[in-house]
Amino acid sequence: MVARTQRRQRTEIRRAEIADAAGSVMVRRGSEHITIKEIAREISLSEGAIYRHFRNKRDILSLMVEHAEDSLLNDIDRSFKPGRTPLQILETALQKHVSSIRQRQGVSFQVIAEVVSLGDKKLNEQASEALDAYTSRIRGLLSSGIKAGEVRKEVDPKAAALLVASMIQGLVNSWFLSNRDFNLEERYEVLWDILRKALATEDAKPRGTRDGPP
Repeated sequence: MVARTQRRQRTEIRRAEIADAAGSVMVRRGSEHITIKEIAREISLSEGAIYRHFRNKRDILSLMVEHAEDSLLNDIDRSFKPGRTPLQILETALQKHVSSIRQRQGVSFQVIAEVVSLGDKKLNEQASEALDAYTSRIRGLLSSGIKAGEVRKEVDPKAAALLVASMIQGLVNSWFLSNRDFNLEERYEVLWDILRKALATEDAKPRGTRDGPP
């Protein structure tokens, strides 16, 4: 029983390593280079070793979507701190997204864009569910903000949550398409400042007010 559990753990670790390697290839060389051959080269494995864990590139992308969803939701969960308001929690989570993308550690939005470009029905459904889970979490924060008097009552939480997600996705796409020729954090700050002014009430705490580090 113990040996079986250890084998399963090793398998999961190896699968995660392969998915991470695919993400590294995507960030460094572009999504068109995500092939079994390139992934094997990235992680110094044989192509046969890759196929022992995944049937094809689609299976790897499926696991990457799972990791992307977990990463996005974890950024929100880790932004909850005592004293932070809903908008401050959302702002902190978005800053975590941007920081991880700039440091080439986060490939969540790139994965989603790659899945959409492939046109695979099952992967599209999986990516859609991941985005639904993400925007649902944002919608919850905005609804809490309305109840707390921090977000305008006329704001539609569902539509606004989609707008937030679209802002980050569009920013990331623009950054990669421009070959990273602008400061990602500075551009994010400008966009978020515009969006926050549209969402927040006059009584909302000043932007950037929070307790402790992000």
